[in-house]
Amino acid sequence: MGSMMGGPPMGGMAGPPMGMGPGMNPMQPGAPMNGFGPQMMYPNVEVRHAPHADRPENQDVPEHQQVVLNKPMALATGDSLPQGSDKFALYGALEEISTDVMLQESLALKRRRRINCVPALNALFLPWVMFLSVFSLASFYIHYVAPACVFFINSFTVLCVFVYAYNSFTDKYSDAQTRFYPAYLSVMFLIAVSFGWLLGDLNFWFNMQPCYNIEHLASYNNVNPSTQTMPSGAVVPTRGKRYQDAGKVYFDHKAVLDVKRSMSFKMGDLYCVAPIVDPSCQKNCGYDFWAVGLNCCAEDYADFRCGEYKNPSAKNGLRLMHDQERPNFRLAVMQAEGVHKITSTHPVFFYWLHDPNKEIAHMKHKGFKGFVLLMIVSFFGYAGGAYFALKYARQKFATPA
Repeated sequence: MGSMMGGPPMGGMAGPPMGMGPGMNPMQPGAPMNGFGPQMMYPNVEVRHAPHADRPENQDVPEHQQVVLNKPMALATGDSLPQGSDKFALYGALEEISTDVMLQESLALKRRRRINCVPALNALFLPWVMFLSVFSLASFYIHYVAPACVFFINSFTVLCVFVYAYNSFTDKYSDAQTRFYPAYLSVMFLIAVSFGWLLGDLNFWFNMQPCYNIEHLASYNNVNPSTQTMPSGAVVPTRGKRYQDAGKVYFDHKAVLDVKRSMSFKMGDLYCVAPIVDPSCQKNCGYDFWAVGLNCCAEDYADFRCGEYKNPSAKNGLRLMHDQERPNFRLAVMQAEGVHKITSTHPVFFYWLHDPNKEIAHMKHKGFKGFVLLMIVSFFGYAGGAYFALKYARQKFATPA
């Protein structure tokens, strides 16, 4: 019986199954399959997953069934407050919210109007540079040596500014917002060339031109203001006709101001004159050199307090170069001739000084100081103009919310 069933003999030990070697575990999956034994309980089965599209998480779900947090919230009154939304509705809401946010940001940027740095800097610096250029041409040495050239350059600049302004104010193809910037520049350019040329001319005629004239005139040394010795040996009165080209005159050490023979002439201001003389001269003396000043003497009696009249080292004269003042000083000399019984055939007018070169440098410094002062003031003026123009433009062209 036992041999028929393939089992171990009755009453004996069971050996390894048929076809299995010693030491092989019948529970292992690799044991031989013969239809019997414990290996039938653990078959070597291949597991295959469902296709990707057939998985539940990858199957398409209708939009109306795609619910997100659709859990109403119960209130104390017994009502319910809906919460959540389906994905389809939520997606559309997000799009609307995003669009609204972008629209609000765009409107805010339009109202805010970011500043373009290049036009803003041009609005500040271009008129300022034009003002300084026109002022410099009209004020300094190039005006003295080439006045026609300066006139041509400044006139051409004015013409260009007027053409630019005309085109800016007559532009009919642009809106008001686009025309505002060229119109502002036109106004600033007109102010720059007008005031630059005017102030430059004033600085030139009152400060710089007298200095340049003196520097181009002659200098004379050791001049006796009363007498001069001719080549023949004859001693004659010193005549101003010989020194009509004098810019700086350095008199000899005996020259002084004859305050007792000073005189004044009133024409709005008080024009004061006093003769420069050699006190050792007793007869046949000349009175053609005169020290001058404005509002520095008495009106009714001989009193002269002009220039460095108290300085004993002052023995030099710097030529008067303000032509508009010369006729009134000449009238004062004529009064002195009548009152003091002296004769001045060719009067020459000087400022009484110790160092004429120092005075020339001071006059130049005054002109350059005016230029620097106007440079600073005009910069802040144009900066203020640009600021208020920008503020006005932002208020005028702001997009309503």
